[in-house]
Amino acid sequence: MYCHSCGIQLTQQMKYCNRCGALLIKTDAAAAEVRRTQKRLDNYLDGLFWVTVIGLGVIIGGLVVLKKFGFPEWVWIFYLSLSLVAFLINFVINLLGSLKMMGGSKQILEAYEANTTELNAADVAQLPPVASVTENTTRTFEPVIQKRS
Repeated sequence: MYCHSCGIQLTQQMKYCNRCGALLIKTDAAAAEVRRTQKRLDNYLDGLFWVTVIGLGVIIGGLVVLKKFGFPEWVWIFYLSLSLVAFLINFVINLLGSLKMMGGSKQILEAYEANTTELNAADVAQLPPVASVTENTTRTFEPVIQKRS
């Protein structure tokens, strides 16, 4: 595994990089964001379904009422064309919104599933030599001699 920030090769999977301190393990926040987006998309598509069903019901019901009360033919044709145009505009706007939400969900999911196990050979050649994590952190202590009184 390689650090996505500094490019150092890691021998074992760690939460933070030893060299630069970058977070290596994807947090639950990204997974929660994916779940939240998918839930929002499901709710949006559920609403789109009911808008479609109720809209078609209103259009067909309105035609039945107009025919039953004997309105002239031009009135119910005008009502039908106006209703269908409004319905189709609403449906297309909602459908484009759901496609946009699905695209955002895919981008989040791709970022969440990013693979950090491979580096290009050119990237490896440009990396500076790896410094020891414990370098300059240890000291030698001189013994303390205490005099007994």
